[in-house]
Order: sequence, then C-alpha cells, then structure tokens
Amino acid sequence: MMDAKMKGMVMTGMTALCLILGIMGAMGNTWLVPDSDEDMEGMDVGAGLTSSWVEMDLADMGATSQSECEEFADEMTEEGGDAECDGTVMTMTMSFSDGCDDGDDESCDMATGGMIGTIGMWAGIVCALLITLTMALPMAGVDAMDAVPEMATKVATWGAGALMLVGMLGWYMMLPDGGDMALGMSGWMAGAAMSMGLGSALIGQFIEADE
Repeated sequence: MMDAKMKGMVMTGMTALCLILGIMGAMGNTWLVPDSDEDMEGMDVGAGLTSSWVEMDLADMGATSQSECEEFADEMTEEGGDAECDGTVMTMTMSFSDGCDDGDDESCDMATGGMIGTIGMWAGIVCALLITLTMALPMAGVDAMDAVPEMATKVATWGAGALMLVGMLGWYMMLPDGGDMALGMSGWMAGAAMSMGLGSALIGQFIEADE
C-alpha cells in the first residue's frame, strides 16, 4: 500500500524514464553489436533499426590525412552507402532499405523489422509523453491536460509499454537466423523503457492507494 501522492509520483517517474529511455533507444545506432571483438581487427561495427555502420581508422591502412580518408570513402561508397571522415577515422553507414532494393533478402528482413521497431517505439514514446504530461503538469498546478478524455489516458497508460514491446518483438522476429551479433546498448535502453512503461501501468491498475 502507498498513499495516492506517492503512487502518482512513482508512476510519473517511471513514465518519464520510459519516455527518456525510449527516445534514446529509438534514436540509438547500437541495437546490434558484435558478440565478440576478437575478429574486428580495429573496426567498430553495429546496427540500428534502419541501418548498419562500420567505423575504422584508415591510418592502419596508410592514410595520413582527412583528404586521403575521403578519397578512400568515395571509393567505398561507389556502390551504395554513405561515409564521412573525421581525420583518418571513417564511418560508413549502409541503409537496410537500400540493400533490399539491391535484392538482398537479409537486408529486406532487417528493413521490415526496423520499420516495425521504429513504429512501435515512437508510438510508445508518444503515449509516454502524453501520460507524463497528464500526470506531471497537475503536480505543478497546471490544468492544461484536464481536457484529455479518461479513456485516452487509460489507453496511453498501457500503450506506452505495450507498443514498445510489440515493436521490439517485431524487430527481433525479423532478425536473420544465426550471425554473431548481440543486443547492444540501444536495444537494452529500449527494453528498459518498455519495462518502465508496463511497470507504471501495472502499478496504476493493481496497486491500490490509501485515501
């Protein structure tokens, strides 16, 4: 048992964390990272919801300036992808949708999964924002959210975590079988956001507050 004020503060804090972690997860580019660094040979590799990336220091390949790095980047991206240089460090990004257009089935699966994940995450983020404002503003004496229907609030309360869960499951189910990639920091943040959203909804539904 907890009093109504404490319950409201706990739910508001959890929903705010759901919002913040959800945004960080959805915008992050480390949903997948190598399971082991043994074979990376000085490269950093990862993937977000919509693209994969590779970062390498071309000084190991003889580059001595940014202009040489940019020349190498232009050669690497002739068949697709984007690359940029910071000194001799090149970061190359490859969109899954572009790979799908080229007929790569794995890229098509990743593009579809990324679309499901993106929609689920951002829909959940919108719900989390609505609930955070609905719960936090009255604590500050602002009644701007009083016009929001109670049914919309209930739907958004469950929707924040549930939509993120659907997005993550859809993304995970579309991952190609096998491979040596593991869940990265962005994926863990998204999972934490989903847990916070569902936890807040469960507290609101099943834990009674003292009058």
